[in-house]
Amino acid sequence: MITPPIRERIQQILDSLNTNLIERRETMNLTFLSAMAGESTFLLGPPGVAKSLIARRLKFAFKGARSFEYLMHRFSTPDEVFGPISISKLKNEDKLERVVDYYLPGANVAFLDEIWKAGPSIQNTLLTILNEKIYRNGEQEFPVNLLGIIAASNELPAENQGLEALWDRFLVRRYVPSIQDRGNFESMITSVSNVYQDTLAESAKISLDEYTAWQAVRDLVAIPQEILDLIQHIRVKIEVHNKEQAEKTPPGPEIYVSDRRWKKIIKVLRTSAFLNGRQKIDLMDCFLIPSMIWDSPEQTDLMTMMVRESIRHQGYTLVVNSGEVQQAIEKLSLEIESETQYVKLKQTNLPAKYYFKTHPDEKYYEVARAGKYCLMSAKIFDTLKVGTQAGVRFHSRLDDYYTDRYITKVDDLSFTSDGKHYHLKTCVQEESGVFTKKPHDLVIESWDEYIDTFKQEIQKDLAAVEDYFEAELKHIQDNLFVDKSNLSTIFTKIDELKVQLRQLELRCNELYAKYHTLGDDQFVKSIPVDIDKVKSDEGQPVDVTNLKEYDEIDDGEDELP
Repeated sequence: MITPPIRERIQQILDSLNTNLIERRETMNLTFLSAMAGESTFLLGPPGVAKSLIARRLKFAFKGARSFEYLMHRFSTPDEVFGPISISKLKNEDKLERVVDYYLPGANVAFLDEIWKAGPSIQNTLLTILNEKIYRNGEQEFPVNLLGIIAASNELPAENQGLEALWDRFLVRRYVPSIQDRGNFESMITSVSNVYQDTLAESAKISLDEYTAWQAVRDLVAIPQEILDLIQHIRVKIEVHNKEQAEKTPPGPEIYVSDRRWKKIIKVLRTSAFLNGRQKIDLMDCFLIPSMIWDSPEQTDLMTMMVRESIRHQGYTLVVNSGEVQQAIEKLSLEIESETQYVKLKQTNLPAKYYFKTHPDEKYYEVARAGKYCLMSAKIFDTLKVGTQAGVRFHSRLDDYYTDRYITKVDDLSFTSDGKHYHLKTCVQEESGVFTKKPHDLVIESWDEYIDTFKQEIQKDLAAVEDYFEAELKHIQDNLFVDKSNLSTIFTKIDELKVQLRQLELRCNELYAKYHTLGDDQFVKSIPVDIDKVKSDEGQPVDVTNLKEYDEIDDGEDELP
């Protein structure tokens, strides 16, 4: 059983470790978390940014902990790291063994600066210690009680130098920049505090026996399915990214996260949950993942974005599944539309358009009972507003002559000129229109039952979201190892989920009102037709250069003057 005092104690430890440590809290906390998980940390950054200070501070968290520090260089020997050869053993027993006390194999916390300058013999021994937590000393093997190795450098491991295996063993990776904030920088350079002083009470320190016991309890921390789904989602994003990089010319750098690394990531997430006083991993713990999967500092923003997007996309799929309700509502909407609407033909009078062979792009309207000058520009007439007077040019349908007259538009099919009312020649457009039909009462009752079921499901989902927030999310504001700025990703998703559910409820109300107020033969909409393709009375668009006198044109008593 995990009890709250553990969390309070860890909070006390972290506060002490971060005393007078400026802009390094997240790095210090992650280094401590890595050690509590039994993993190693790599700190990348320029000289003089407190990388070694973080390692020295770490040992203060453990009661009676022994530390080892060493600055690597290209001439470093195994004796300087793992201890010198025991002369007495070699002389008296003819055994080649090292004196490991006060060296790395006998330490609880180790700091190795400029790690990549180590020679192959040191690297190989380090790999064995990191992999198996054992040290081979002559003929015997013994377990090392290293809680964590902190390595540091101002550069990444060089490519093609055989350093990939060692690099992969450093699970937590942090870039440590110079102090960024001006006020913090001035506070640091003017402070006279002893940053190497141990301020943690002895009673709060973690004994090695406690550390061992906590490892067993840590492994009992549950991993919810949503966390496993989230990790799978991140893996898919990485695969997609790598495929895109491979297709570039030249190919871009890919991201590689080994299976071993994913397994260790789970151990760190479990450790975070345990130290926060929880019995299962939550989504806030997953914001730690970016610090464990990058290969270069340039990838940190990309990794952070991938994890954030995955949490937003995948994090709440097990809380509610609004997609099923949404699909059912839309299916009912289609059924309602199918049962309450039908299509029938609708006839509309439209002005017939004509054209000259010499001006095929210009369309004209013909004015009925207007005599010789009976054709005017369709474009000009269409742009006139009803009640507006304007000068319009009327063309002859027999020759190239024309006349200009003032007209006042009455509607889309007529106008007045000099006190007389004229109409445009029209054609009949047959178009399809959508009309309503009232559903049967039994059908309405059936739909009411569906709507009630949907709304009940929506209310249940809203309650589930609220319960999830109360039970699972309230505590995430106090995660010891994750910055509170990440809360917005989680809370925004919760708010979006609530809005989505309320929109579905509104959709249900809209559908209910729709089919309850429908009557018969209510016009819904027209099915659009291209007016320019509507046939005239003669069956085809007419070339006015070939027009002859129409029988319906009378003797001109209503001719345009």
